[in-house]
Amino acid sequence: MAPEEISSSHHRLYQRGAAAGLDDDRFGEELAELWNQNRTKTYYRLGIATEKQAEVMHQLATSFHHHLVSTSRVKHESICE
Repeated sequence: MAPEEISSSHHRLYQRGAAAGLDDDRFGEELAELWNQNRTKTYYRLGIATEKQAEVMHQLATSFHHHLVSTSRVKHESICE
């Protein structure tokens, strides 16, 4: 998969979240930008993340997961906790 295809699929995911009412378009755009700046480069070996970047991304993922689970009507479906 080409980098532009990967980025496009993530943007669609964030757009679907906004359409489902999980967040708004601006939040999705911010997530996409964070993903572009951090995840793409390290996951697809286009760069190496620093320890600090890894810690911040983990904190973001943990906070986002907590937010989704705490606002969900089906909290019991999360198998992460």
